[in-house]
Amino acid sequence: MSSPSSPGPINPWQRMWTAPAATLLNMVQFGQGDAWARPLLLGAGLLSSLAPQVRAALAQMLPQNANVLGVALVSGLVLGGLQAFIWPALLQLACRWLGGQGTPRATRLAAAWSSLPVLLSYVLAPLGGSGDVADAGAALYGVVSLLLSAWTLALLVRSLGAAQRLTPFKAGLSVLLGGVLLFVALLAAGFLAALVLVALGISPQLP
Repeated sequence: MSSPSSPGPINPWQRMWTAPAATLLNMVQFGQGDAWARPLLLGAGLLSSLAPQVRAALAQMLPQNANVLGVALVSGLVLGGLQAFIWPALLQLACRWLGGQGTPRATRLAAAWSSLPVLLSYVLAPLGGSGDVADAGAALYGVVSLLLSAWTLALLVRSLGAAQRLTPFKAGLSVLLGGVLLFVALLAAGFLAALVLVALGISPQLP
C-alpha cells in the first residue's frame, strides 16, 4: 500500500487529532516526531499514576504512614518505562504476526502520538477530584476521560494501520494482542513492585 508524497512536513501536534494516518506517514517521510515519541509515552504512564483518583486509591491500600506520592511516582515511572520501551516493541511483534510491514520506528511513532487525547485526560484529572463518583465533577470527568481514551484508541488503530500497511481490522487486532502482552508485562512489573515494597517494609493493605 503506497501513499502520495506530501509537499512538506506538517505539524503533528495539530494534525494527529483528526488525520492520524496521513500525519503518521508524513512523520515517517520527513523524519519528524522521534524526539517526542518516548517522552510522550513516558509522560502518559507517569501522569496516569499521579492522577488524584489513583493516589486516593493508593492511599486506601497503603499504611497511613506510607508516602503515597512517592509510591505513585515510582509506579508512574515504571509504567511509563514500560510504555516507552516495551509497548511499541509488543505492538511491532503483534503486527508482524498479522503480516505488518512497517518499521519499529513507525510503530513507535504511532503508539506515542496517538496518546495525545489520553494525555489530555490525565492533565484534566484534577478537575474530576477524588471523591464519590456521584459528584457532578467526577461524573463529568469520567465521561470526558472515557471519550478521550476512545479517541486515543481510534488514533492508534488508524495510525498503526498506516504504519504497518494493515487493514483496520488487523490493526485493531494487533492493538488487542499487544495489549494482552502488555498486561502480562504489567502483572510481572506489579509483582516485582510488591516485592520491593515488602522489602522496604511497606505492606499493601488489601481489602
